[in-house]
Amino acid sequence: MLFSFASVATSQQFPSDYWHAGKLVLTDGDTLHGNIKYDLPRDLVQLEIDNQILTYGAKKILFFEIFDVTVNTYRQFYSIPYHVSPGYKTPILFEVLYEGKLSLLSRESIIQKTSHYNNYYWSGSTYTHKVLTYDFFFLTPDGELIQFIEKKKELLIIMKDRASEIKAYIKTNNLKVDQRGDLARITAYYNSIIES
Repeated sequence: MLFSFASVATSQQFPSDYWHAGKLVLTDGDTLHGNIKYDLPRDLVQLEIDNQILTYGAKKILFFEIFDVTVNTYRQFYSIPYHVSPGYKTPILFEVLYEGKLSLLSRESIIQKTSHYNNYYWSGSTYTHKVLTYDFFFLTPDGELIQFIEKKKELLIIMKDRASEIKAYIKTNNLKVDQRGDLARITAYYNSIIES
């Protein structure tokens, strides 16, 4: 019997595929509670409340918070003005991974990835599947939003006032700057040493 990897790839679900219990705060001050489904690439949030579904774009949203059942934790997202092209800023949705003097934000997206089979029967063959990826951003104390390209050298420039300590911390703890949890940990450490 031939095993279909395509069926595995199409059945995979991501956090943005689920409805999550949460609250949505609009720019006019209204706070709405219900089930929330988000679409970061399109900067849209759907809210299921009283048996109807309402859709809001980033321009109407101040922030929203969900309890994500896929990771069993609360997640917060803010609508922040961002330069989408030279001279043009528009609000887009960012998840807050760490909030401090230097905050770490992210945007998730789902991309198609081609991988190789690594077994005796399928060696040399490839398959396509969807994966969840993250783009990371730093929000500075003066409100500048910097996209991070996941290179240690760039991180040390962003955290230049404590670069030697950050470099040592990354090495000692064997952290990777392109991993969501590790980057949040590095950012927390940076904030702890600049505030002490």
